[in-house]
Amino acid sequence: MKIFTYYYNYLIFLKIIPLLVWPLFCYSADTQRNISLISENDIYAPKAQDRHYTNGLRLSLGNSNLSWESLEPLLNTSSSTTYRDEIAIGHSIYTPENYISPELQESDRPFAGWMYGEYTAIANTQITETAIGLSIGLVGSAALGRQIQTLNHSIINDPKPLGWDNQLNNEPAILLKYRQSQFHPIAELGNTNLGLITRLGLNLGNVFTDAGAGMVLRLGSYLSNHELPIRIQPGISGNSTYIEVRNNRFDWQIFTEIQGRGVIHNIFLDGNTFNNSHSVRKKPFVWESSAGLVLSSGHFKHPLYLAFTLTWRSLEFELQNGNNNFGSALIGLQY
Repeated sequence: MKIFTYYYNYLIFLKIIPLLVWPLFCYSADTQRNISLISENDIYAPKAQDRHYTNGLRLSLGNSNLSWESLEPLLNTSSSTTYRDEIAIGHSIYTPENYISPELQESDRPFAGWMYGEYTAIANTQITETAIGLSIGLVGSAALGRQIQTLNHSIINDPKPLGWDNQLNNEPAILLKYRQSQFHPIAELGNTNLGLITRLGLNLGNVFTDAGAGMVLRLGSYLSNHELPIRIQPGISGNSTYIEVRNNRFDWQIFTEIQGRGVIHNIFLDGNTFNNSHSVRKKPFVWESSAGLVLSSGHFKHPLYLAFTLTWRSLEFELQNGNNNFGSALIGLQY
């Protein structure tokens, strides 16, 4: 039954591929491009502990002002809708708390690396943002989690991780992501605006299968109709890393977020899909809260934006020793 469920998921991917591929033919001279790099690590958080979700990197290239008029009937949008997309590569590392022991930590989560490429298509109106993304990659030794963590620890003179012989087996990693967000202006306080974002999200695949809802309260000099905070998966806010920058303007935002997800499948807790591997008993519901800051400047030849987020994530599995705290740092520019 489990195998049938995942084969059915893959059939759903086939239905969505035309929508994901079509934007590749919609670039024009008016297309604006951006490049961004996001780094997530528990070392960015107070009282950092090198465990569980311990490192994430994502490099992305985005395109704005795309021409998708022929897709408007399919997307149920109007001529006032704006479109953009993003191509990204990423890598994430998960480890148990005791990563320096070569022995299997039976009560703690498995070692795992995840390497992937993804494509995301986004449609914006004045009050909504819809994002659909497809991620394809690898979980297991081929994802180079052991090598990357060992290199990182040698650079910062941390203990060498010795438990990677117990990592998940190699497996193709497929993930379909969907998010629908709505923007709610609350008040204008002179040159400062207060607003709320509400969102629903769905992840479907053999990496994550979950559904969630959340909200973001934000305060700033300019609140565009684009999602915050900027994050990597899992979570319903991990679809893109674009921030709108106004010409010759400096803008700022501070925000706080809360979200909850009902989790059906998480390969980094449940273990491999099609063969036996170490696993732990996951929690069926995970919540997290975040707070962060966004800065942007359009005074440069290439407009620049920066963001930083701190995230507190609840227990993800039985016998977990303490919550997960980590930070996300983003730098991006437009050209």
